[in-house]
Amino acid sequence: MATLLELRRRVRSVKNMRQITRAMKLVAGAKLRRAQDSMLAARPYSEKMWDVLGELAANSEQNVTHPLLEVRDVKRITAVVITSDRGLCGAFNTNVIRYATRALETWSDTETHVVAAGRKGWDHFRRGSIQVDKADDDLLKNLSYPRAAAVARYLIELYENKETDAVYLIYNEFVSALRQNLVVEPLLPIRELPFGGVEGATFRQAARAYAEAQVAGSEHAGFGAVGTTATALGESMAEAASFDPGTPTEIIDYIYEPSGQAIINELLPRFAEAQVFQALLESSAAEHAARMAAMDSATKNAEELIDDLTLTMNKLRQEAITNEILEVVGGAAALS
Repeated sequence: MATLLELRRRVRSVKNMRQITRAMKLVAGAKLRRAQDSMLAARPYSEKMWDVLGELAANSEQNVTHPLLEVRDVKRITAVVITSDRGLCGAFNTNVIRYATRALETWSDTETHVVAAGRKGWDHFRRGSIQVDKADDDLLKNLSYPRAAAVARYLIELYENKETDAVYLIYNEFVSALRQNLVVEPLLPIRELPFGGVEGATFRQAARAYAEAQVAGSEHAGFGAVGTTATALGESMAEAASFDPGTPTEIIDYIYEPSGQAIINELLPRFAEAQVFQALLESSAAEHAARMAAMDSATKNAEELIDDLTLTMNKLRQEAITNEILEVVGGAAALS
C-alpha cells in the first residue's frame, strides 16, 4: 500500500496535470471560436457558387463541358484524408483513420491513392502498402485559402492528366462543439450541375449521401459504429443515387459575357478549391471541439482522482493518529 508521502506526491502531480488540461481546454475553446467563425463565413461562399453554376448550366444554350465534369470508368481513386497534426483530441483522428481505412477496403478492386492532410494520417498510412502523398506541411496549423487552393490544384491536375478517375474528401464535419460527423464527400468529377432554382447545398448533400452509401457497402448507409449518420435525404443508397434535382420553377434569362461556358470554365476550378478549403475549415473546427471536449473530460477525471487520493490519504492519516493514540494509552496503562 502507498505511504502517506507517496500519496501526497501523487496528489500534487495530478493537480499539476489538472492545471495543464484546464489551460488546454481554454486554449482549444478560444481557437474553436475563431475556427468556427471562419468556417461559417466560408459556407455561404461555396454554396452560392454552386447555385451560380447551376444557373449557368440551366441557361446555357449548349451542353456544358469541362474536364472536371467528365465521368470516367473508375479504375483509380484518390482519397484526401484530413486529420490533425497533434493529438490529445480524443478519438478524432482514430475515427477518421478507421473510416478512411474502411473506405479503402471498399475500393479494394480499384487502384487507390491517399493524400494525407495532417501529420496523424500521414504517419498511419505511410506504413501501409498504399501510395501516400503528404499535403503541405502544417497545412491545418497555418490554414489559408491559397494553401488550400494549392492542394486543390494538385488534385485537379491529377484528374485532368487522367492519373485518377475520382477524388473523395474524408474528414470530420463540424456540427456542434459536442458533435462531429465523419463524411466522405465526392470532389472530382464535379457531380451533374443542379438546375436553377434548386438549392446547391441540397444537391451536394445527396451526392455525399451516395458516396457514403458506397463506402458503407450495404443498402443502408449508416456508420453507427464510427459515430456518423451517413444520409439525411434517404436511408438507402438507391434513394440517394436516384435523387432528382428537379426542374427550375423560374429561369432568369441572363446575358453572359463572354459566354456561359467561359464563366463555367473559370468557376469550376475555383469551386473545387472552395470545397477543399471548406473541408479543411470544417476539420479544423471539429479538431478544436474534440480537443476541448477531451481536455474537459481529462480535467474532470483528474478532479475525481484527486478526491479519491485525498480520501485515501485522510484514511491513512486517521489510521496513523489512531495507532499513535492507542500506543500512548497502552504505554500509560503499562506504567500504571
